Amino acid sequence: MRSKNSQWSTVNVQLSMLFLLYVGCGSSEIKPVDIFPEDNCSQCRMVVSDERFASEIINDAREVFKFDDLGCLLKFKTSRHEMNITATFLKDYETKQWIPYERAVIIETDVETPMGSGKVAFADSMKAREFQKQHPASNALSEAGCGGGCCGKKKN
Repeated sequence: MRSKNSQWSTVNVQLSMLFLLYVGCGSSEIKPVDIFPEDNCSQCRMVVSDERFASEIINDAREVFKFDDLGCLLKFKTSRHEMNITATFLKDYETKQWIPYERAVIIETDVETPMGSGKVAFADSMKAREFQKQHPASNALSEAGCGGGCCGKKKN
């Protein structure tokens, strides 16, 4: 017959193993990667110089593709149909905080973005609408940004 201490020891060991298994598995949540001064856009190869317009894609191999303009990100996505994208993150124009693509509000504005798309992202739809009222899109901006004659500078 086993003693109560022996039974509790067995239970404690089992609970400890379950806890370690749970902690060991950890979170598989994919998080955005910081932008560094030496980072170049994966589409146009320009330096990612203004974080208000930065974005990134993380594929299933955990490779990170960084972009200096939302137009570059969108063009890259359409040209890489074979890529298995795991996550896409955009910087909020005002806060410069990363937001998941699915929760972002992308608007077209007259703001001069690095590659001329005029596209900016917001986490808050009310702020996006107000910003768009103050900065309505101009037909003078390139349609795709980072497209055609790259890199989508304003047309004359």
